[in-house]
Amino acid sequence: MHDIQFIKDTSQAEIDKLDGDVLVLYREGYKLPKIESAEYMEFETFRSKYIDIHAKVIVLIGLIRMITPSNRCDTVHEYLTTLTPNIRKISIDIEPFLGEPWRLMWHYLYTKNNHFNVPHSYALETEWQKWFYRDINDSRISGNNIKMFIQNTYSDLDQFNSEFGFYDCASEEWYSEAKDHVFAKYNTPKQLINNLLKECNKKFDIKFSFESYRESKKFELPDLKVYRFVTEEAKRRMSIYNSVIS
Repeated sequence: MHDIQFIKDTSQAEIDKLDGDVLVLYREGYKLPKIESAEYMEFETFRSKYIDIHAKVIVLIGLIRMITPSNRCDTVHEYLTTLTPNIRKISIDIEPFLGEPWRLMWHYLYTKNNHFNVPHSYALETEWQKWFYRDINDSRISGNNIKMFIQNTYSDLDQFNSEFGFYDCASEEWYSEAKDHVFAKYNTPKQLINNLLKECNKKFDIKFSFESYRESKKFELPDLKVYRFVTEEAKRRMSIYNSVIS
């Protein structure tokens, strides 16, 4: 049995017979596997009473929706990692990450399969940000490198296969004015990129984002720098996702 499973139907997780007290900790909305004699508890309930919970094995269903960048410092997450090293954890989810790919680390950190050579998610997030903003040329979580740092993983998910093309939109003057407008209003790189993309999507009546690779289709986009940048990042995320589940 693999400690990390990314599968279409979480109720069909491959789980061997587990000895001792088993807690199935789940996020609302997920299908639950049947584990004999296990206790089942929704994550929000667990947050209010975890100190009184005793288990030898914790099966996490939907971890990527339990922990987020905004709540990762909550004590409940410290309890599930550093404060309970002797409790076995198994992570079962329908996808390895949401949004920024560094978040996949949590599956491996919680289950004691962390081979990223960093002790917490902040370090990997910082590396990803440097890679995202082109301050470094490569990252350990790139599609080419990620498999060197993950193990004990099973998946039956399908790979994404989006393609991206560009066409000449002859809108240089409009694009220059849109950049001036956005740069006058926002001052962080992420705000600038996201809001310039928003303006361009509105102008060309399309929907495109860093997550569009998940649609598995062919995109034809205006040949503007913001679309080139977002496309490159979408390809990176697709490559990472496909490498993790393959």
